Amino acid sequence: MRIRRKHGFTLVELLVVVAIIGILIALLLPAVQAAREAARRLQCTNHFKQVGVAMHSYHVSHGTFPPGGLFWRSSAGPRCLPLGNPSGVHYNGLGWSAMILPFMEAGNIYDRLDTDSTDWLTQPNYTVGGEVIPVYLCPSDPQGDELVKVTNANPNDRPSNEEDFARSNLVGVCDTEDFTCDGTLTTVGLWGRQLHSTVIRDANGMMAERQGCRIREVTDGTSNTFMIGEVCGGGPGTHRGHSWITGGRADTREGINGPHTPTGGQFTPDQPGYIAYGRVTGLGSYHPGGCHCLLADGSVHFVNENLPVDLMAAYTTKAGGEIVQDGLAH
Repeated sequence: MRIRRKHGFTLVELLVVVAIIGILIALLLPAVQAAREAARRLQCTNHFKQVGVAMHSYHVSHGTFPPGGLFWRSSAGPRCLPLGNPSGVHYNGLGWSAMILPFMEAGNIYDRLDTDSTDWLTQPNYTVGGEVIPVYLCPSDPQGDELVKVTNANPNDRPSNEEDFARSNLVGVCDTEDFTCDGTLTTVGLWGRQLHSTVIRDANGMMAERQGCRIREVTDGTSNTFMIGEVCGGGPGTHRGHSWITGGRADTREGINGPHTPTGGQFTPDQPGYIAYGRVTGLGSYHPGGCHCLLADGSVHFVNENLPVDLMAAYTTKAGGEIVQDGLAH
């Protein structure tokens, strides 16, 4: 009788097959990740476009874009003149991203806000401010829908005093140097150098404190002026970032993905000044190479992180008279 032998893989052959499969996975994985990031970046672009439409709808309705925010400190005093400090106390009013909700198919959220309140820590504003609005979030930011810390009050019994308001990756671009009213949040110790404080009412960008900007005031050209920019949060678990109810604002003195952003490498979430009022980052994102910016004409651009400082400043000012020749680096 002839005995038939069954043939199988040898151990060496099996290891070769496994090695080949591993190499193919290693080759394909970056392509898959790149495709996913491309989809997330497109989604983020669409978020900015929706905000751009809402901003212009607000302008049609009110004759001006919304102010960056309605927030001032009792200690600001004459530094905020001539607008002054009308209440003599802290005023925690709504920000631009809350004001445009009726034009973003989010009127149901806006209608639940008490727009006459002088403090978003009072109800119902505190509760409503904790609602996540997906349009204001970047899908590439690993912090996701984590709530951010603004106060220790916690009047709504949220899990901890670290969790107040829903986060936003979109901020109003208000100045080339200083986003604050009185400069108290950007002093020596944060960046190791003394900064001159630009009084926010004289901010040279569009989204200033208590000052709605009209299109005719953008004499540098609406296609040459930033209105809304992208920022990172402080990272998962930090509960640091901008909140949509307060209307995050930023200056552009450190460019995009600057040294004091999470993507720039030197961000310290517990450093004084980063904690409560939103100066968590300058412009930046987790998208490789730059971040999104909405211009005053409603167009959305992905701006290269290597955009020269002088060109960054030129795109920040609304009436600086700079001549933009090179255009945005995409």
